[in-house]
Amino acid sequence: TKWRDVYDKKLRSVPWYSVYGNHDYRGDPCACSVTHEGCAQVNGNETDLDYFYMPAPNWYKPHPELDLEVVAMDLNQYVGSWAVGKTKTIVPVDCWFTKCMRKCAKLINDRAQEAFRMFYTRMKSSTARNMVVFSHYPTDFFAGPEPKFIEALSDNSKHHVEYFGGHRHDVDRASTASTHPNNN
Repeated sequence: TKWRDVYDKKLRSVPWYSVYGNHDYRGDPCACSVTHEGCAQVNGNETDLDYFYMPAPNWYKPHPELDLEVVAMDLNQYVGSWAVGKTKTIVPVDCWFTKCMRKCAKLINDRAQEAFRMFYTRMKSSTARNMVVFSHYPTDFFAGPEPKFIEALSDNSKHHVEYFGGHRHDVDRASTASTHPNNN
């Protein structure tokens, strides 16, 4: 069943913002494509409400009328990974289900690094008071490997930040890394 068949038309009367999650890479040419044109789920047409809005794996969108900026991050590098071969290359689990395992691992790593660069740039240069930041993963996925990210999500000196992460198929705040005084 397609999502648009599940939700009422009124709920779909606004764009739904999206990023890739771990299972999304399975069978999607994006896992092996350097360009965004090779990504099956990328849709930059915000008025086409039959599809999620995701103009690139990493993207941001200012909403000056709301004093808000949205930052969407592809952080699939942080899902479970395995070390492969003699070089012990770190390969995210979902890359094992692609035709280009090692290339997928590099692309996902590159996209995560691009996501962090974009995030820090937007946090520094955005004039919006409010930031909505999201990825597929809750904050505890980054507490060990990316403490600087958690610190930035917690900084409310310039922006109020609301972070949203999924992956677990439920909602809780007990298992996530705190971003106080902001929220996640």
